[in-house]
Amino acid sequence: MTVTRRSVLLASAAAPAAGALLGTPSAQAAADAVRASGRRTVALRDGWRFALADPGGITDPTGQYADAAAPGYDDSTWRAVAVPHDWSIEQTPTTQNGTTSGTGFFPGGLGWYRLAFTLPPGHAGRRISVEFDGVYMDSYVYCNGTEVGHHPYGYTGFAFDLTDLLHTDGRTENVIAVKVQNRLPSSRWYSGSGIYREARLVVTEPVHVDRWGTYVTTPEVSDERAVVRVATTVANASGASADVEVVSRVLAPNGRTVARTSSTVAVADLATQTQELTVTDPQRWDFATPRRYTLETELRVAGRVTDTYSTSFGIRTFRFDPDEGFHLNGSHAKIKGVDLHHDLGALGAAISVDAVRRQMTIMKSMGVNAFRTSHNPPSPEMIRICEELGIVMLVEAFDCWKTGKTRYDYGRFFDEWCERDATEMVLAARNSPAVLLWSIGNEITDSTSTAGLAMADRIITAIRAADDTRPLIIGSDKYRTPPAKGSAADLMLAKLDGLGLNYNTAKSVDVLHTTYPHLFLFESESSSETSTRGTYQEPEHLNTGENHTPGRRATSSYDNNLASWTMSGEYGHKKDRDRKWFTGQFLWSGIDYIGEPTPYNVFPVKASFFGAVDTAGFPKDMYHLFRSQWVDEPMVHLLPTTWNHEAGDTVEVWAYSNVDTVELYLNGKSLGVRKFDTKKTVDGRSYLETTEATGDDRTFTTGPYPGSYTSPNGSAGKLHLTWRVP
Repeated sequence: MTVTRRSVLLASAAAPAAGALLGTPSAQAAADAVRASGRRTVALRDGWRFALADPGGITDPTGQYADAAAPGYDDSTWRAVAVPHDWSIEQTPTTQNGTTSGTGFFPGGLGWYRLAFTLPPGHAGRRISVEFDGVYMDSYVYCNGTEVGHHPYGYTGFAFDLTDLLHTDGRTENVIAVKVQNRLPSSRWYSGSGIYREARLVVTEPVHVDRWGTYVTTPEVSDERAVVRVATTVANASGASADVEVVSRVLAPNGRTVARTSSTVAVADLATQTQELTVTDPQRWDFATPRRYTLETELRVAGRVTDTYSTSFGIRTFRFDPDEGFHLNGSHAKIKGVDLHHDLGALGAAISVDAVRRQMTIMKSMGVNAFRTSHNPPSPEMIRICEELGIVMLVEAFDCWKTGKTRYDYGRFFDEWCERDATEMVLAARNSPAVLLWSIGNEITDSTSTAGLAMADRIITAIRAADDTRPLIIGSDKYRTPPAKGSAADLMLAKLDGLGLNYNTAKSVDVLHTTYPHLFLFESESSSETSTRGTYQEPEHLNTGENHTPGRRATSSYDNNLASWTMSGEYGHKKDRDRKWFTGQFLWSGIDYIGEPTPYNVFPVKASFFGAVDTAGFPKDMYHLFRSQWVDEPMVHLLPTTWNHEAGDTVEVWAYSNVDTVELYLNGKSLGVRKFDTKKTVDGRSYLETTEATGDDRTFTTGPYPGSYTSPNGSAGKLHLTWRVP
């Protein structure tokens, strides 16, 4: 069979790729199969043509792309690309055209995509829509020359109905064109540009399950039984009211049917049917056993199946309590989380299931059990992989509201789009057992203003209309001290269930806990220290380990190179550890990312230094510090890892470990035994720590956090063992 970009057979197996030729002997049989079986999805990965019309702006200086959406436009000189695609990562970094160090100096600009295909006659009378999981950003979609929609936000999905514009004679080409405008600066970090997430065509009968049309909750869960509540939204585009039988089956993790029910609803245009099923002896979704069930939904009209729709979900309970902390399935647990931006290092922003799975598997090996989607809704692939690995998620909506942080960011679109984007975020993720929290934003400038209170209300109302089963929080750097009573910052907290704190001291955490007893508290960003794998300088001094020599820029890995707003990794662990009621922390950041190259905000430095793991996936020493506090499997890690010392040098050797006794050897000779003391928190939980002054919350001498951390039990100490080796 010859495959070209000019044809696509939508009647192939579920989720086929575009590009199979029509006209084969099986074409008509396949079209008949579509008519009989209802829904089909076709991944739009191959066959796209791409042109970067303007890498320096969003204009068309020559006018050659004025008709790029027209079906007859000649795109033969455009590049052939596969989607997902990120054109920014293909460009040469530059200081021109609005690029910044925060975005890694990569250009954005104006890009065009085109995809041509034919549809067999069997698709006449069916509903056909195009779905995009994410296009960065400000995209316009055209079908056969007609604009069908506009979507500004680069991090939420969207869909457009193409039915009335498509040719279904099997001969006439259809053309989908997408114009993408990434005018810089549009972000504080590397965003990528283009159709960087998956796209697909969805073909259904007129009577079908609506997009994101199932909502699965488990309002009652015990060891003996779980009540599964299903709300199914049925769409009817036939023009005539229909009695639709909704058949729901629950499949256990092994694929066996464990519950079934059916009921009938009259649908004129759109209607929602709610059903309840009972699953006996439910298998819980948990950190170590992330078991998932499947809801199979079948629609029937006059006995004929018009649609089948699958929804993955999990059975679990959770709660966030201001005084008791976090519990999953009845067991207390600390949030051991990381913040991650969405890029994949040298691969750019284009989504890759394998690359995402590798990243999250590395995080899991560090002991991570939670992920904050900093600072935007995640891809469906990320949600699915967190489900598979047993990693809970804090899903975040925005990095800004109306007041932007860069000139061309989402602030331009907030007023018109915030409810729609918040709703889309929730609909795309609400059935996932991994998703536990919704965040209305990160470090939002408007959040402490009177105008911001109304903005928050709009977002909160939209989220709660789509899902009322999860707490709402904000991640904030605005609450280092409690705000004045009655101020906008104070009133904002009355709207929320929890508060994510970015870089607060232990003292400020305690004050906030007393001042706002209705809120559960956690660190939405902790540490934020910088390090370079294999670089070590002056462990006893703060921020002396920065090499600013061009070509040799690197920062020390002794947990002592801090940004001006933060504390060490050890400090963050102790602050979290000592307070059972404190929900946990999200490390900034789990993995280095493109952009924000603190402390080197100069060209050509393109990547951050904040991660516990570098962009290639290699762990730094910070990874082992966190692992020593987050995993139970015995481990020990020594640093420095360099072997370039000369005779007479004195080397300070550290050991991160979760066992109480470590003996160091050099060439077979013991250099001594070091031990942690076993201590107890004020509520009786055991931990390992040395007993000595720390000074580990120091920042710059002008910073706000001088001093040495002491636990509520009166003890101070370090989370590493030390030898000085001559």
